[in-house]
Amino acid sequence: MPLISGIGSPQAISSASGGKVYAVNTLTEAGLTTVLQPNPQRVSITFHNPGAHDLRVGPSVLVDGSANSFTNAAPGGSFLVFANGGTLVITGECQVGWRALSVTGAGTNNPITTMESNI
Repeated sequence: MPLISGIGSPQAISSASGGKVYAVNTLTEAGLTTVLQPNPQRVSITFHNPGAHDLRVGPSVLVDGSANSFTNAAPGGSFLVFANGGTLVITGECQVGWRALSVTGAGTNNPITTMESNI
């Protein structure tokens, strides 16, 4: 028998999957890399930076529907995730795709660990 959560919650059914972890080890400072695809059931995202350089993460689409093309020179639309274990948790309206890039001077092959949850 499925269990449906209460009022004001994400209305998840007990068969919904929990946390899903993704690893990307190829972030560069030169361009955006997709780290999460869109997911209409997503309720939360955790971004974790195990690397030695700060990273920027942001949704692929802005509130007006336009592409979010943040860069290191124009970082508006992004969130900073600090190096050496920095973590950023996004909850609520986070169902669009998400992209990331390394800060200026970080070079190539920088890692990010991403976990999404539908519950």
